[in-house]
Amino acid sequence: MYNTIALFFLVFIFSSCVPVASSNYANNQTHNHAGDPESSLNKSYDWTTDHMHVGVRWQPFGLPGCELYDANRPLISEHSSYAQFWVSWNAIEPTEKSTDYANHMSGQLRAIENAVDLCVQRGVKVEFVMWHTPKWASVSGRGGPWKPKPGMHAEFVTRLAEHFKGRVDAYQLYHEVNLQGMMSDGDSTFIINEIFTNGAKAIRKVYDADPKMPVIISTSGTSPCEACGSLEGLKGEKGAISVDDYYDQLIANTEMMAQVDALNMNVSDHFNGYGMMDGLIIPNVWTQYKLVREKLDHSNFHHKKILSSESWIVWDGSNNNHDVNADGVRDEKDAYSKTITIFGKLLETGLNTVNMPWCDNSSRWSMGLTKRVDYNGRVKQLQPEWVVPANDGGPGVVTRKIALRGSSDENFAPVEMPSNGLPFTEKNYANPGDPNHLHFYIWKWYSQISGGSDEVIRHALAGERGNDITVLGVGMTGNEQYRISSYNRTKNSFTVLIYSSGANGKGWADISIPSTVQNGKYYNNDQSKRDFRGEGIQDGHKYNAIVSTKDISLEDGSDLNLKESKFSKQVVNNGQLKVRVVGMNKFTTIEFTSIN
Repeated sequence: MYNTIALFFLVFIFSSCVPVASSNYANNQTHNHAGDPESSLNKSYDWTTDHMHVGVRWQPFGLPGCELYDANRPLISEHSSYAQFWVSWNAIEPTEKSTDYANHMSGQLRAIENAVDLCVQRGVKVEFVMWHTPKWASVSGRGGPWKPKPGMHAEFVTRLAEHFKGRVDAYQLYHEVNLQGMMSDGDSTFIINEIFTNGAKAIRKVYDADPKMPVIISTSGTSPCEACGSLEGLKGEKGAISVDDYYDQLIANTEMMAQVDALNMNVSDHFNGYGMMDGLIIPNVWTQYKLVREKLDHSNFHHKKILSSESWIVWDGSNNNHDVNADGVRDEKDAYSKTITIFGKLLETGLNTVNMPWCDNSSRWSMGLTKRVDYNGRVKQLQPEWVVPANDGGPGVVTRKIALRGSSDENFAPVEMPSNGLPFTEKNYANPGDPNHLHFYIWKWYSQISGGSDEVIRHALAGERGNDITVLGVGMTGNEQYRISSYNRTKNSFTVLIYSSGANGKGWADISIPSTVQNGKYYNNDQSKRDFRGEGIQDGHKYNAIVSTKDISLEDGSDLNLKESKFSKQVVNNGQLKVRVVGMNKFTTIEFTSIN
């Protein structure tokens, strides 16, 4: 992210979750969630780049009770379709001895494995992002952002793939490699050949071995830091010029492109609230997506996709946040607005995966979708003024940015971040007793497009000829208008999300989408790993259309002006699913469900 990147990542990985009760405490908790292990395992499916995913970036703390509690929160168990884990080689294999997972597994790898298993049990797909090098494997003899010895990165990812095959569905081979600070003695040639090409070959060899399993392999996202020094071998000394050249170099390497399924990009509110770098090449994140998409198209890589890497939207009152609504205050309301725009722009344009940090951590960037909760009561016992009652009657909400000091649930001490760590208090919360931040409710609305543990693929793409999402009527109005559609293979249903910033509950709109999965330019075509075309609701068959249109409170995230209607036993005509929305509000969800 910034020049304090190394400190941030170390703090994030090792202080990422509230200390919680022992595993016995967590095992005694009862939670009703959609992702029960017994039901979700029956829904298992092969993740392809045609699938849509809205989820979280989850960094487990290493306490089984903490991970189980987080896994059972609705954020993960009901609304997330995938979870992304950062896997620091330096942390999971700190010594050569720890490469023996069977007998000497490190604590960090054990924590990740436990969280991965919790995801698998709930039908949540898993992606790994690898980064850093342990000192025993680095050329410099130092651990962290240093160049690995030739061949050792491929050996590392081979071990990882062999251990997690069947549980981990996707791998990103590194993190923010446009920065020299992420591999201090490396260059672009080494990254492309050793990390990307050889790393991809190593993982694919493992997954191609009997029993053969599908896997998605991608490269690395790019930091949006315009002022940070660039990786040696990239044009320019910093910023967007180097990012532009980074993508050019990747796409020009035919051997590497043959091995990977996708390139990557960060999704963030950096600098101007929308991911700006220089303002020209990359003025925002959706322009970066279009930049990479155009480069791929120009080189006839229409079938290669772009996946989300590190993603964040800051919610607090610090300078890391941005007053995008121009009310003179940086707060959760800005995060609410930024999430509408960033998710709407990217999902409508064609990005198929997007995630956000699952909860607050002790880093300088306050970006969790949810707040920390004190579910064993220890924080309140030690610092009672730091905990307030939860609105939902659950464990109290922690109101401080804290780090942990201690080795177990029984002896940890919560320590508030100092002033240079940009602390916050309940005064920074829009609604102190709500376990969720305000922008969680926007993320939750968008997450409907990926269906939780159901199998969901991209359907119609806004503006694509013959495969469009048509919205006509006075209800579709305002400066921001987004149309997104997906097909739920588990339920044989289609979901359409429509955002209309100017809707006021009085207008109407006619919505239509293709009734079956069509041939698309980027998705669902001859080069797809699986052919979903033709699936859906056929001509002459009947369907129900369920419409929900509402506003989402800018004060507490609650539903406002909710109107629900159902149109039963409609008949598909000319390959179209149609419905009229009357009294259209800003957030509209439509479910077209087959009844044949």
